[in-house]
Amino acid sequence: MFMEYVKGGRYSYTYAGNINNDGSGLNDLIYIPTANQINAMAFTGTSAEVSAQRVALENFIQQDDYLNDNRGQYAGKYASVLPWRSNWDMKILQDFFLNADKSKSIQFSIDILNVGNLLNSDWGVRKNPTNTQPIGVTVDAAGYPTYSFDTNLKSTYTNDFSLLSRWQMQFGLRYIF
Repeated sequence: MFMEYVKGGRYSYTYAGNINNDGSGLNDLIYIPTANQINAMAFTGTSAEVSAQRVALENFIQQDDYLNDNRGQYAGKYASVLPWRSNWDMKILQDFFLNADKSKSIQFSIDILNVGNLLNSDWGVRKNPTNTQPIGVTVDAAGYPTYSFDTNLKSTYTNDFSLLSRWQMQFGLRYIF
């Protein structure tokens, strides 16, 4: 049995837009607003859409431990960390001897990768950030930013259903002489 239990990778929260006018819309770390500051931010859309975006952004910040703990500050570069993840792998070997002195044998093997996920579909599933650029921004000619936030964004993480999060089984047969 092999078990791996590790903290996930690091990532940064950045704006989806070029707020500092450096020519890149990928590297501007977000400012994490307080609840009062969210109410003062200019959002795109109708007044109902603006209100919905403010509520959704506040709820998103509150459910994210890192964002909630660092309100009123800029997000740190690679300061957010994915949740802990576990992975258990198991190998079963059986030798079948072909002669009396046991010098020749056939070995049958079964490898089960991510055994936890085989036992329970909630175990061994990795998490990925839902969106590392949650706040969109445009800046007008006068230098004033206008923000946008996807009101459907409710959770920091989503399940990764790639092969790394699924159980797998392989069989082997080896002739030993």
